[in-house]
Amino acid sequence: MRIAPYLFALALYCFAPAGQAMEWRSVDKAMLAALQDDDINRYSDDSAFLEGISVSEIRFSEKGFDWHLIRFSNNAKSDGPLWVVPHDDENAAFESMIAALRQHGGVGIAVNTGPASTRRQAGYGLCGVRSAMVSACDPNRNFDARTPVFTRAILDAWKPGRPVIALHTNSHGFGGDGAGGRGDITMLDAKAYARGEIIARSDGYFGTRSVAILDNPDVYAILPYSATKAVSDGETLCRNAMNEAGINVWHERVGLSDGSLSNFVALQRPEIAYVNFEAKREDDLSTAAKAHGLMIDPYLQQCAAKWMAPSANTDAGK
Repeated sequence: MRIAPYLFALALYCFAPAGQAMEWRSVDKAMLAALQDDDINRYSDDSAFLEGISVSEIRFSEKGFDWHLIRFSNNAKSDGPLWVVPHDDENAAFESMIAALRQHGGVGIAVNTGPASTRRQAGYGLCGVRSAMVSACDPNRNFDARTPVFTRAILDAWKPGRPVIALHTNSHGFGGDGAGGRGDITMLDAKAYARGEIIARSDGYFGTRSVAILDNPDVYAILPYSATKAVSDGETLCRNAMNEAGINVWHERVGLSDGSLSNFVALQRPEIAYVNFEAKREDDLSTAAKAHGLMIDPYLQQCAAKWMAPSANTDAGK
């Protein structure tokens, strides 16, 4: 019977509806509560929160997981970036997305795991690049050719000549730092830190430390690039400009995809200019949201050549 899970996984992989249509359903303001989204419900008493923003939703099943995505569009300025918030438990990232959408226009897409606002989507099946069956899928590990419905549902909202901007908040540091950190969402070189040295990780560049809220190794911008190519001149100029604005920047070298949006774009959609802004998780959501805003503005002002000029897109290859 050990072969049964494998056969079930194979069936999911082979017979999933890759051509499933993307049918977004408009949601009237009076029906927002029915979405059961904690981010929206936090502002149920604020009638102005989504003023000028239209809301739609899409629900679909793929590879054993039921997904619910919510799309927010600036009615007056639709021609803007694609903002993405993959993790439902990162509340400040959602607030940052709405604020950025209102200011800069475009479309924002957030994953809704339900009223409990969990990080992963419950279910049982295949998640992104993973070959084993899992009972919970991290949305930001589910971007892959093997999960085309989920991947297309988000990236189909991208417009050529505009960037994709992902927003995240994260817990402190990295595993073993003695301060409750986990993972590797930090600008610091973990091995050097263990030796008592404070240096940037490989391909990482600290900002000027001129903005206090950004002077934190867990607050930074991620610019991914394919391991088969070097960091381009356009990426370097963008990083230098952000560094001057006080922003820490890490060029993420991508070899084998881990299923994240940054990895997928670097390897499969090099024509897309992509950046991920990481802000440190704070008890006060406005603090992390402010950090996001202070990174977004310089990126849009100083790095536009990366996505506005066709030659820059070709050269970047990121």
